Amino acid sequence: MSEQDAFVKIAELEAEIEQLGHERDQCEAEAKGLIEGEAVGGPSHAAEIHRLKQRKMMLGTQMQHLRARASALKLGIY
Repeated sequence: MSEQDAFVKIAELEAEIEQLGHERDQCEAEAKGLIEGEAVGGPSHAAEIHRLKQRKMMLGTQMQHLRARASALKLGIY
C-alpha cells in the first residue's frame, strides 16, 4: 500500500470512527431519557434500554477496532 493510499484509508477510518461516536452518543442519550422517564413513574422500557446499552457497547468496540487499524496504518504495520 502506498503512503498516499494509507493516508486516504486513515482519513476514511477516522470519519467512520466519528460517525460511530455520534451514533454511540445518540444511543446513550436515548437510554438515559428512557431511564429518567422510568424514574418519574413512566412505563418500563427495560428491553429497549438493554438493547440501547448493548448497541452502545458494540459501537465502542467497533471504534476501538478502527482506531487500532488506523494506528497500524500510521505505523506502516498494516
